Amino acid sequence: MTKSLKAIALATALITVSASSALAEDLGDRLFRMFLGELDPQRAQMILSEPPEESGLVKHVYMDMEGADIGGVRIDRITIEGMDVAFTSPDTWGTESADVTSILATNAVAVIKEEDINSHLKSKEFGDDEKWNNLALDFSPGRVYAKGYYLADLVLLRLNILIEIDGTFKVKEGKQIWLDDYTLKVNRAKVPEGLTDRAMAKIQPILDLGKFMFPLKLSGIELDEDRAVVKSVSEPRSFEGMVYEYDAETVSRDL
Repeated sequence: MTKSLKAIALATALITVSASSALAEDLGDRLFRMFLGELDPQRAQMILSEPPEESGLVKHVYMDMEGADIGGVRIDRITIEGMDVAFTSPDTWGTESADVTSILATNAVAVIKEEDINSHLKSKEFGDDEKWNNLALDFSPGRVYAKGYYLADLVLLRLNILIEIDGTFKVKEGKQIWLDDYTLKVNRAKVPEGLTDRAMAKIQPILDLGKFMFPLKLSGIELDEDRAVVKSVSEPRSFEGMVYEYDAETVSRDL
């Protein structure tokens, strides 16, 4: 979809609101459109327990999005529940992003497909003089296998060294996914001391969700054949309230 079509799509998003106040509807609508513009999901639902306050405080919010873009990575599905979320002043919504300044609690679950992580890795540069290329991951229940070539600067020459990694994923800082508990296999019998440490440092973390507008506090990760499920201690729950909905396919058909 072109930028102009996307703008029309956002302007005509399918929204259902059970609000009695025009101001309340306007603030909720503006917040939802801000999410759509920032994350560009294929489908989205936002539920508010009550209208946003003029200060930007949202008492209770639930978000369910499919195909959202977070930091250049497609997230197959992400659901978030936030309590007492203080956003920047609504006066700035539309000209600036609605950033979270404080939050009492947040619960989240994110589903990330193997193919989407690999697509992200192919488009990302890992290093300058020494760098990875053709890095790819292969998931299996509880484990992850990674293989790639590392262009290393050795004495008088540069070598493209095949490195294979067998390990698992670990959540760090509540928002980053790191390779953990891994073993390395290198296709050359002798490599300079510290080379594999340098190589691993360049790809960690494998994924950083810190660019998401909600401060995430993820704690665990589960792996199966083709996806990773990252979640907080408590999972988000939907509730009855003011409902906003958007479906990119429906909007595209109507254009």
